[in-house]
Amino acid sequence: MSAIEKESAEEGEVEDLEKLQAEIARMEDEAARIAQETEDLEREKSPPQNMVSGASGLGNGKSSDGLVGTANEKSRKDGHSIYVGQVDYSSTPEELLAHFESCGTVERVTIVCDKFTGRPKGFAYLEFQPILSHVGPLNA
Repeated sequence: MSAIEKESAEEGEVEDLEKLQAEIARMEDEAARIAQETEDLEREKSPPQNMVSGASGLGNGKSSDGLVGTANEKSRKDGHSIYVGQVDYSSTPEELLAHFESCGTVERVTIVCDKFTGRPKGFAYLEFQPILSHVGPLNA
């Protein structure tokens, strides 16, 4: 191999090395950007430590006025909620409401669905009004 060919081969290798280094730097920048976006999304998804999450399937920890409730409010509402199993897949919230109407005033019906297919899972949660809400003011 002549000196010119060796020099040209070395220049080609240097160019290839520079291209690879530039590609690696671009990929590292993209990985850092993705990591930052993931962190931002996780921060948006996770509620503050003093708020309730909606892992139970009974709504999303929100009170009837749409505000996120505290753990105390959540446990109070859980005391007025029931789990209903063996719910027909074609049942509607209105049908469940009509069926359980004789048990008290139903505030909310939640038929749990698969998050990927949107099909019902075969169970539901019903939240009733507290019994004390039916009692009028006490006269002294």
